[in-house]
Amino acid sequence: MLSAKMEKALNEQINKELFSSYLYRSMSAYYESVNLPGFAAYFNVQADEEHAHALKIYSHVHTRGGRVTLEAIEKPQAEWNGALDGLKAAYAHEQFITNSIHSLVDLALELYTRYQT
Repeated sequence: MLSAKMEKALNEQINKELFSSYLYRSMSAYYESVNLPGFAAYFNVQADEEHAHALKIYSHVHTRGGRVTLEAIEKPQAEWNGALDGLKAAYAHEQFITNSIHSLVDLALELYTRYQT
């Protein structure tokens, strides 16, 4: 069974992963509009991957007896100042998401330690 704190954190992560998918789909649309179909294809694959991450967490919450609560997804950026700017934005976003996952691991370890003592 998930603690309320972990359930809330996982629901927040689901939202972040869905936003990531939305952002990368927006990047794909941008790159398509500036005639960079290879970049567009790459970000479509990334969008699918982020959506898959959200679904895995969604499934995990249910499997552990929790409840998924979906929130609004923020509107993603739609324009960048060239191909490199978009890639830099994607890299910064990946760093943000990775830090968020690390925070989930830290929370899980904290809760595990608390319940073991």
